[in-house]
Amino acid sequence: MIIWNDTPDDPNRLPTLTEDVLNEVETRLGVKLPMDYLEMICVQNGGYVEQRDLPVIWNGLEDIALVDSIAGVGLHKGLIESKALLKEWGVEDERLIAFAGDGHFFLAFDYRDGPHPNIAFIDTDTEQIDILFDSFQQFTEALTTVEYEPFIGLAEGEMLIDYARRQLYSTDKLEKAQGANTWLNGVDMLGTDELVKELLTWMKDETLQVTAICTMQHLILMRKLQDDASIEAFFEALRQNDDSFSKQSYEETKYIVEHDIPFE
Repeated sequence: MIIWNDTPDDPNRLPTLTEDVLNEVETRLGVKLPMDYLEMICVQNGGYVEQRDLPVIWNGLEDIALVDSIAGVGLHKGLIESKALLKEWGVEDERLIAFAGDGHFFLAFDYRDGPHPNIAFIDTDTEQIDILFDSFQQFTEALTTVEYEPFIGLAEGEMLIDYARRQLYSTDKLEKAQGANTWLNGVDMLGTDELVKELLTWMKDETLQVTAICTMQHLILMRKLQDDASIEAFFEALRQNDDSFSKQSYEETKYIVEHDIPFE
């Protein structure tokens, strides 16, 4: 079951859903939204969630999809934005209605087989669409909070800093991404300067960009990174990227930093 994160001024949280708004949105989308989704939306109309980790098989590898928030139902925001958002990322089928995702992937209600939607995972990089769940409830039950273990693979006698560097500067991009996670978990011991310098070089790399952005976000929002020059360099890199995930990340992070909103 979803546990909503009661973040003050959550930009993705919409006003309490009314029957008139629901009827209008369903008419414009051309579907009836599933009851298990509506039950969640009646508790809170979209926004950040506590359980953000969704185990998936992505490009043939086990991975964790980060689900920061779930779209609510509004006349101008939320699910109603799905068509334009998916089209921007090259997905034209209007029977797919996105409710979460960062642009490189989306989770969507999939009405291609009829009026009762499955839950689909859309990988926009490979243009692959996989059915993950039969219902929204199954999706919510799969959400979890993954406890990462930074010491897996640590050789006998190897220092954490050497292990993190070995991963971070690997020629294998999957291992590089794992290195960013290792460093993030050990940031109190390892510091941020070297990690941030490397992450900023990933901002134009299609394979590593999402990892770089998410790691930088965590460092900033958890107040582990407070160097103004580094934060501004991150914001500038986001501004230079012409994709919706970078734009959304910029707006959300900037808003939370400027309003000093605590991040849990």
